[in-house]
Amino acid sequence: MTFSPQVFGEGFHRFVQTEYQLFGFLSPYVHIIALVLLVLVCILGNKIRRVFTLYFALNWLFLFGYWGVYGVIYWFHVGLPYLLTYIFAPILLLLILLQWLKEIKRPQIHLDFSDVNPFRFSVLLILIWGFWYPAYQYGQGFVVQASDLLFSYFGLMPCPTTMFVLSLFSLNYPKGNPALFHLMTAYAVFIGTATVASGWLADVPFILLGLYGWILILFYKKHPSV
Repeated sequence: MTFSPQVFGEGFHRFVQTEYQLFGFLSPYVHIIALVLLVLVCILGNKIRRVFTLYFALNWLFLFGYWGVYGVIYWFHVGLPYLLTYIFAPILLLLILLQWLKEIKRPQIHLDFSDVNPFRFSVLLILIWGFWYPAYQYGQGFVVQASDLLFSYFGLMPCPTTMFVLSLFSLNYPKGNPALFHLMTAYAVFIGTATVASGWLADVPFILLGLYGWILILFYKKHPSV
């Protein structure tokens, strides 16, 4: 069996649609919880990080269950070349999940944004995009509607969920959990590029966020005392 980008793209979109048919009823709940957490973070900062961590650890457990475990089964049945193309995603999801679980025991994330450089707040545009994540019809384009502020794939797909969290973490980097930041940045660059290549254009901002995270990592590696 040879690899076909069109088959991969169509298979990816069917995979996403199946998830929404099964779990789309959760969408408004995960949106509301995330929004409440964001407000609490703005008010309480690190005092709320334990709750923040517990929630997103559970969220990533769900993401790994569908996009990791079931994803491997799904692509195995499509064909080995497609599984090998996809396999990097569940590996990264597992590593991110393990970091969230470690974070529960040893808190490192930094959610106090009182001394953030104002320039960095521009990344919140990508956070908003991830939370909203307008519906995208394969081969047709975006369907922009306000209802996606409650009913989008945020919380159900790793990409928009990572956009939300990684945008927040980038405000304070290098403060926080470096391993979690690095893994999410890798996910944004590599998986974001793969999904856009498959025709899922909603992840273009995800790639930009990943490149921004990569720049931050390289900068602070060269200038650790800044």
